Amino acid sequence: MKMKVAVIIPRLDLLGPVMVMQNMVNSLIVNDNLSIEVFYIDRNVSDQAKFSVPVKKLDTQKFFFADYDIVHTNGIRPDMFAFLNRRKIKYHISTLHNFIFDDLAYRYNKLFSWFFGYIWLLLLKRADKVACVSYTAKTYYLKWFPSSRLEVIYNGISEADNSFHPDFDVIRSIQSLRDNGLKILGCTGNLTRIKGIDQIIHLISTEKKLGLVIIGDGKEILNLIRLSEKLKIADRCVFCGKRENAVVYFRNFDFFIMPSRSEGFGLALIEAVQQRVPVICSDIDVFKELLSEEECTFFKLNDQASLAKAVKTAIETGNCKTNLAYSRYLNNYTSFLMANHYYELYKSACVIQG
Repeated sequence: MKMKVAVIIPRLDLLGPVMVMQNMVNSLIVNDNLSIEVFYIDRNVSDQAKFSVPVKKLDTQKFFFADYDIVHTNGIRPDMFAFLNRRKIKYHISTLHNFIFDDLAYRYNKLFSWFFGYIWLLLLKRADKVACVSYTAKTYYLKWFPSSRLEVIYNGISEADNSFHPDFDVIRSIQSLRDNGLKILGCTGNLTRIKGIDQIIHLISTEKKLGLVIIGDGKEILNLIRLSEKLKIADRCVFCGKRENAVVYFRNFDFFIMPSRSEGFGLALIEAVQQRVPVICSDIDVFKELLSEEECTFFKLNDQASLAKAVKTAIETGNCKTNLAYSRYLNNYTSFLMANHYYELYKSACVIQG
């Protein structure tokens, strides 16, 4: 008999956690022992989110809990839905993609983080399993959960969609920087303070032979544009806005840089590794877990001298690290591997249920 799984996400869009669940689900559907349906909460739907299973708007009043062996949630609102209906759920798994208190503090403020962070943790107290996306995250959550309830499953990515045609305006802007003799640093993401992009803009102001390409949008984008204008380097910073399938632009960068102040995982970092682009990143614990110094060039967070030195090191040695980093991706961070780990977790859940 097939295991029946309901995956509940906050919304259908291209943000990292949803992309991870999309990769997982689309890799799991080849398994004949599984039946999966995806439910979302928000009304707004991006047509770029492409699940290969039935996808439905969550009707909280007409959700048939008895139809599912496992409810797998992602995000505070799906976790709240599971918490409020816990007695009706046979087995609840939640995936945590972030460090709750850090993430909420950077997105909002420390008071908001403290209040809603503890609410979120309370919601998870009744989950059967909490899946962490790194061992660094598991260590973080051991303060609130016993080790037996925490599972580590690395995020995985699928092969890039090479059929997608990049925007010529973006390619032309990148080439314009290169024609001026600049080395291109590229980054992408939801532009909030936690991403640390301001560190790169300050670097560009002192390193005259570097250009910066930023793909993404978010609440910090205007502040970043103003900073580039204040430092008089707007001509060497290209703000591309949000782009579909951003990974297709990565091979136009000389280096991919991820200067995050906190990350649950670092999906874009692994996407750059997959594209065999030399990577530079902050020395936060999770990045040091995902890649070694033989595979990536690290810099000390919020240290401009260290950042400048890391870029110079990457210029000298970065291309030598890409093959080792790519092997690390193949052995640890593919969507196939991630899906297999979740399948094993689902199987263990059904064994427990008897």
